[in-house]
Amino acid sequence: MHFKEKFLYHIWDAQHIVDKLKTISGKEIKIMFQGRWNTDAGADFKDAIIEIDGDVKRGDVEIHLKSYDWTSHNHNEDSNFNTVTLHVVYEHNGQYTHTISESGEKIEILEIKDKLNKDISKLLKQYAEKPFKGKERSCKLFKNTDIVSMEKMLLKFGLERFEKKIKRFTAEHYFADFDQLLLQGLFEALGYSKNKYQMLQLALRFPFSKLKEFYRNGITHDELIAVWLCSTDLINHLPSTFPTELKTKWQQIYLKQDFQKEPIDAGWKLFRIRPVNHPAIRLLQVSELIYKSLDTSLFNAILRLFSFNADKFNLKDFRKNLYAFFQSSFEFLPERYTLGKTRIDTILVNIILPHVVIYAREKEYIELEKAIMQVYLKYPALPSNFITQYMENFMDDIQKKISKKKAIYQQGLLKLYYDNCRHHACEVCERETG
Repeated sequence: MHFKEKFLYHIWDAQHIVDKLKTISGKEIKIMFQGRWNTDAGADFKDAIIEIDGDVKRGDVEIHLKSYDWTSHNHNEDSNFNTVTLHVVYEHNGQYTHTISESGEKIEILEIKDKLNKDISKLLKQYAEKPFKGKERSCKLFKNTDIVSMEKMLLKFGLERFEKKIKRFTAEHYFADFDQLLLQGLFEALGYSKNKYQMLQLALRFPFSKLKEFYRNGITHDELIAVWLCSTDLINHLPSTFPTELKTKWQQIYLKQDFQKEPIDAGWKLFRIRPVNHPAIRLLQVSELIYKSLDTSLFNAILRLFSFNADKFNLKDFRKNLYAFFQSSFEFLPERYTLGKTRIDTILVNIILPHVVIYAREKEYIELEKAIMQVYLKYPALPSNFITQYMENFMDDIQKKISKKKAIYQQGLLKLYYDNCRHHACEVCERETG
């Protein structure tokens, strides 16, 4: 059955769902009141009353077609969704039994794919989407903010966004150790928007613990590549410029190896994807790094990048070591296909730094956290994306220049957008930043 997310709102509102329900984690659930449909910022339904394993809770309900939409819609970074008590999804496709909120709380997930009653076909015929009405773009904040105040504001928001990332990964650390957590973050980042979820699933199907077991049993680097590419059928969708002899070589290796034989339906999205962003190319770019780390630890290997005195931090030396760390010695991978510096920078800011902070705090390594913050406070801005470009529409030339000076300023701009701008919450924004 194919439909859009708003159709699920009608299903939930009319409660076209069977009575006996259980969450993904196995808890019995009763819907005492489904809540009221919310057209403002935040969750889809407000003030629902739900009994979960005998415990009656009042809160909000967020509805998605798939559970991973929570992350892809950036609700994990939005405090407006911290009041959600239940995450209702048509199909559960996440890696965990719970959804993680911006505050780090675990939210129960209810999958309704097989829980719809017979009235659903009638409802489908009656359903029609409401048209979206855009709002006039204006921003008093940037008009009334001087340069010094703007830098302070972006610094503050940049630190707050960093803490949000830490909260998210801290919650996920409950389910995975540091090696696995880093592998998931790395693969997700390499998937870009089109194959983010698919790459994450690959990290879950081949967790770091399983890869280490393969390594102990003698898997070679080429065998690891063959397993990744052939079991997921990426081998048959390599860019046309990729050497045919390598494709044939890995296919033959895959047929001979005994580590993984079962095919995996990853659901790759490869239409009109640039060769450099192809998931097969991304896997090749990090395969050597991951393979070498199987002897010890992927996380410990990255941790060594931060073995410097925070008071003597040198940004140029750090970036040199960072790029060298991700370099691959594959002669067959053309230079245009190697992992670019801008992608490595993005992985550092969004994945590596928050992971290492979690470790530093868990171990109470104060000097390590100081070193990490030196990196974050001084790191140059990442490439612009559609959000930062949108926000620049409201800035003058000097403000644009400031926002592009440092990664932390850019991250602060993203927080401003996710918390207020995308909800057109101008009054809230003025009150919080005034």
